[in-house]
Amino acid sequence: MDSVLGRLPPGGGVAALRLRSLGDTLLMTPALHALKVWRPDLRLAAVVEPQFSALLACNPDFDAVIAAPAGAGGRWRAVRALRRFRPRLALGLHGGTTAAWLARASGAGERATFLGLRHAWAYNRLTPPQPPPPGRTALHTVEHVASLLTALGMPAPPDGLGPLRLFPSPEARRRVRSRLAERGVGGKFAYLSPEAREPGMRWPAERFAALAARLRAEHGLASVTASAGEGVALAGAVLFPRTPVEDLIALIAEASLVVANDGGPVHIAAALQVPVVAFYSSTVLETWSPWQARARCLQRAALAAIPVEEAGEAAAALLAAGTIH
Repeated sequence: MDSVLGRLPPGGGVAALRLRSLGDTLLMTPALHALKVWRPDLRLAAVVEPQFSALLACNPDFDAVIAAPAGAGGRWRAVRALRRFRPRLALGLHGGTTAAWLARASGAGERATFLGLRHAWAYNRLTPPQPPPPGRTALHTVEHVASLLTALGMPAPPDGLGPLRLFPSPEARRRVRSRLAERGVGGKFAYLSPEAREPGMRWPAERFAALAARLRAEHGLASVTASAGEGVALAGAVLFPRTPVEDLIALIAEASLVVANDGGPVHIAAALQVPVVAFYSSTVLETWSPWQARARCLQRAALAAIPVEEAGEAAAALLAAGTIH
């Protein structure tokens, strides 16, 4: 097998392009950490949308985090930053048009992605997706990303892939603690995430409110929620509107429990090893479940079919399994 990664020169650059998704940005970190462990001499860059830069800003595996803002001007700035980084290899980790153009314009001599993704014209290394191992129906996304690297010559990590890699900003944690104290949250709390990108992915808001009351009565936990926008008030929970991703990470890092709809906060909790109760509708759990996490995943085709009692019991089991911090 031609080991593209093995023959990169010392100090060679590898650029991973992963736009549009908070969760997917985190889910690529175990594979890229494995690459850095195997070849610490390589320089790694991640190309992400600006709002997700905070997910990687403190990650020591990356030598550069390149923001690719929307619009022609922002994209050209990203191309210039990529060319200054001088990657030898560009990794297309999803099939978007922008990622394809950035890969093609990066100056990398090797450009790799999965066979079957869109915009194959931008790449010169197309790797068939790895099938799942016996007894399973799908790879987890973390394993899927790693399979591209192993196809390019990285040995499989001897101890397997590690956890998601996320390093909260110390300044953001100080800022969040101050905001919590200002709002009267001085002790342990649960972070509730009732938002989701589609209506069918949302456990009913009134059930989040009922669960907040149960968490306070049974476990002494206050409840906190946040939104990138103005958000919607949730009975029994303190709302932090206009919360950037950097502060969301810090807020979840301070929490004792996360209860969330399918989405980015689930994966932030997994990365920070905060126990999480996650609600899923049609999502394939083998592919998108919290990776190496203390988690209870509750799934129904219609999320309204999940009663508060079931969510409360899942939360209680997680809290009983470990020390509340």
